[in-house]
Amino acid sequence: MNRIKKMIISTLIVIMGLAGASGGVLAHGTTAVEHSQNYEAYALQEAKYPKKVMKAVSEAMGMDVDSYEAVKSINRLPKVKVWEYYLASFGKKVKGNEVRRAVDEVFDIDLDLVSKKDYGSKLAIYPSTIMETLRISLKQHPASTAKDEFIMSLSKNEVMDRYLKEQNYALSWTENSWLINQVFGVNLIGISGLEGKQIAISSKGQWIVKSGQDLVILESSLDDVDVSVYVGPYFESVFGTNELPEELIAKLSAIGFTYQEDSKRLFYRNPTGESVPDAFKGQVIGILLGFVAEVSPRQ
Repeated sequence: MNRIKKMIISTLIVIMGLAGASGGVLAHGTTAVEHSQNYEAYALQEAKYPKKVMKAVSEAMGMDVDSYEAVKSINRLPKVKVWEYYLASFGKKVKGNEVRRAVDEVFDIDLDLVSKKDYGSKLAIYPSTIMETLRISLKQHPASTAKDEFIMSLSKNEVMDRYLKEQNYALSWTENSWLINQVFGVNLIGISGLEGKQIAISSKGQWIVKSGQDLVILESSLDDVDVSVYVGPYFESVFGTNELPEELIAKLSAIGFTYQEDSKRLFYRNPTGESVPDAFKGQVIGILLGFVAEVSPRQ
């Protein structure tokens, strides 16, 4: 919210206070009640999430969904905390389609699309916990590998749904976050922590994190095997160039990236042919966060 909007709201609050009784008539014949209604309507326009998300989260926090204070408080929460509250509103047992819908409504990430297009993690095999659970779902011994090829051919949605069913749909939000990361390659906790850090992330054919003040962009291929880093439009507007700084090129080159002069990008391909592991992603993001902290005009 910009300074002018804040001044408008502050003025409204003062006027309402001076009016006394809620039914008092203000300037131009407008009552304090009408001013209050306009105030709450304005607050809802500022909400970061759909109204059903705001309602569920505000109720979990013991606040009035239509109040400006609730909107302000929820907007300030990390996205993963909003997701935790919202997911809890579905009840103790939450099915796969509900989990995926909650991700879409809070993070604006379409896991159904990722599954349909077979984007995301390209793995030879899922972690043992997932493989053992899916083997059981297929009436196999947990240690049997007879159906592993079939399991790896399943859509990501079906892998998730089978896993949840075997767990009686009773996973906590942290367990669901883990499952989504392992199956879809979408790290909700990591994504939440990058909000407002001036680093944009494009992955699985979607913008995962994006704002108007992103200095650098981290882009991965649809299967997360290839990763590119380049400057964003905001960097160009501030520094007048689309060239990556030499110090950033040096740091990322040291961990395997190659600078491509023609595209002004740093490029990395996982030599195993599988999706880039979380540990490597974390290393890259750590370098980018350090870079942004040094050059950002907001610092």
